Amino acid sequence: MTWTIRPMRAGDGGEMMRLHHRAIMATHEDYYSVEQRRSWAFGLKPGQYKVPENGHFDVVEANDVVIAFCDHALDEVIGLYIDPVWQSRGIGTALMQQAERRMIAAGSHIARVHSALSSQSFYERQGYVEVERTQHRTRGGLMLPSVRLQKSIG
Repeated sequence: MTWTIRPMRAGDGGEMMRLHHRAIMATHEDYYSVEQRRSWAFGLKPGQYKVPENGHFDVVEANDVVIAFCDHALDEVIGLYIDPVWQSRGIGTALMQQAERRMIAAGSHIARVHSALSSQSFYERQGYVEVERTQHRTRGGLMLPSVRLQKSIG
C-alpha cells in the first residue's frame, strides 16, 4: 500500500490524536509501564496539533487516513509518531530526511531531538548520537526517562 507525505491541514487533529494515542500505548513495556504510557497519552486533544513557530508539521496519509506525523522547528524534531501498524516501512526515515533537508535550508548544522527511550534506536539508525539522559514530564504529571540526541547535518 502506498503512502504520501503532505503538510498538516485543518481538520487533521482528530486523526492525529488517535494515532498518537495508539503509538504511545503500543510502546513496549520494557521501556514504560502501562501507568507511564497512560500518563504520556493523557489529555491529548485535536487542537494541540499546530505548526510550530518557524517550523513545519507534516503528516503521512494512506487511503485518506493519517498514519504518521512529524513536526519540527529550526533545528529540532518536536514529535514523530507512526501508527503501530505502519511502522518499519520507511515512513519515519522519510519524515526525518524531509525535516533535516528543511533544517539545512534554514542554516542549521545540528539536528536535535528529545526522545522517548523506546525511539532511541530509530534515531541512532538515522545517525543521531546520545547527548544526555534526562526526564520528561508527561501531560498526566509523571516523569518519564528520556534521552536527548543530536546529529551533524549540512
